[in-house]
Parts: sequence; structure tokens; C-alpha cells
Amino acid sequence: MLLLAALYGGGALGLALLPRLAPSAPLLLIALRPTWSVMLLVGGSVPFLPALLIAVPLRALVRVAYFGIARNDLRSLLELRPGGRRLVDALSRRSTERVLLYVCLVNANPAVDAALGGSGASWRRFLSFVTAGMAIQTSVYLLAARAVSPWGRTLVTWLDGHLGLALLLLFAAGLLRLAARALVARHRRRRAEPGRAGLSGS
Repeated sequence: MLLLAALYGGGALGLALLPRLAPSAPLLLIALRPTWSVMLLVGGSVPFLPALLIAVPLRALVRVAYFGIARNDLRSLLELRPGGRRLVDALSRRSTERVLLYVCLVNANPAVDAALGGSGASWRRFLSFVTAGMAIQTSVYLLAARAVSPWGRTLVTWLDGHLGLALLLLFAAGLLRLAARALVARHRRRRAEPGRAGLSGS
């Protein structure tokens, strides 16, 4: 949990400093926030190998954290719930584990990492597949960034010249996201209230 908190904290800091770091320190931005969007934005303006060596371990660490949490906690919790044992057995099948490991090569998904952790997959097999997958996916993002580098440089130049406006837009986007989540949560609570009232009335 502490590892995930540190990684996501660095990502939040990278997002806050994105308008400043994108034109002046793109490798530091990748180190703080090695997401596909950041790599597409600045990948065309950084050396390929250093960016790859920075991004792959950091991206893999997020996957390792989800896998470790699921391996240590999720399996035992599932076995305590009705039907959980059958889910654990299904995840533990060699065919299921093999499919999930191959998915790791092409798709970075916390749900897949958690499923592999719950299946009891070995650390060695998981690390070998997730490291290869992160290397493949990161290479694709960095190469794609080079293909669209003229547009990426234009955006970075605009961010450099409009730092205040960029920060304001990021702040506004964050507020809109929080407001949307609050509205969705309120809507779900309202939909759940009639059902609860009916149960209490009966």
C-alpha cells in the first residue's frame, strides 16, 4: 500500500508540474508520471533508451504492487466468502494463469494483476511477463511519440508559453472530475434508497 501511495503521489506531482516539466525536464516528468499520455506528449523529445530505462521499472512497480496486495490478501479473503473458493480454483487453473500472463504482455491492467495474485501465480513468472510487457508497451508509446513529435512539440511549446492557463485548465479538469464522481455517487444512493425503503417496509 505504501508503494502504491508513493507511486501515485509522484504521479500527482508530475501532473501538477506537467506544464513546467514538459518543456524543461521531460525525463523527470516521465520519472514522476510514466503514463502513456505523458510518454506520447514528451517521448519525441527525449532519448529513447534513457526514457525506456526510467519508465519500465516504474510502470512495472505499479503492477507489482497490485499483484503483491492480491497475493497476500485477496486469496485469503475470497476463500472466506461463499463461492469464493470456486473463484480461486478457477483462477488457479494453469490455462487461466497462462492467458492472464499473456494479457500482461499487451495490456497494463490492475484487474489482471490482481487476478494473477489471487491465482497464486509465482513471483518469478509474473515478473518475467510483466517486465517484458512493460518494455514492449513503453517502446510502442515512445516510438509512437516520435511519429507524432511535431504535434507533441507544438503542444509542449504552447504549455511553456501559457503556464498559468495550463495550470488553471488542469485545476478545472480536476474539479470537474470530482464533481462528476460526486454526482454519480449521489445518483447511486438515490437509486438505492427506494429498495432499502421497500425492504424495511416489508
